[in-house]
Amino acid sequence: MDELEMEFVAFFSRVTRAYGFNDLSSKVTATLYLEPGEIAMEDVAKKTGYSLASVSNTMKILENIGIVQRIKKPGTKRVFFYMEKNIIKLNIQKLRNAHENLTKPVKTDLPPIIKKYRNLVNDEKSKQKLQIIENYHTQVLQFERVLQHWIEELEEMSEKQDYS
Repeated sequence: MDELEMEFVAFFSRVTRAYGFNDLSSKVTATLYLEPGEIAMEDVAKKTGYSLASVSNTMKILENIGIVQRIKKPGTKRVFFYMEKNIIKLNIQKLRNAHENLTKPVKTDLPPIIKKYRNLVNDEKSKQKLQIIENYHTQVLQFERVLQHWIEELEEMSEKQDYS
């Protein structure tokens, strides 16, 4: 790793740790961000100094939250990853991921649960718990509107100027 790369990885790691990433996730994210194209998982492990198993687990998490994309190449068993370099597009991906994995399940899965237990709960503690669940449902629906607004604003911004 050259000096520029080491300094950037250290900087990016500090920034991502401020968002709750651990040292491994921070270094992996910094390494992916700095890589111009896709990179094999084995190469990420070599560059970060972490085991392939640890990097693999971290990649699953980063992929699930919408930060990295898994790329499969025909004719090889190697797994490659890519991280968007355009911060606006990266955040659009993350917000869409939040919508897909948080708000959609809340809209489809929670109403039947709430409906089922609305007339079944008798004791005060159960009523309080149901109220917490109903509040959660309402808050996520409100959050969905904000998410949609952010996505639209970022898409407009991305269309107006190419940040590539």
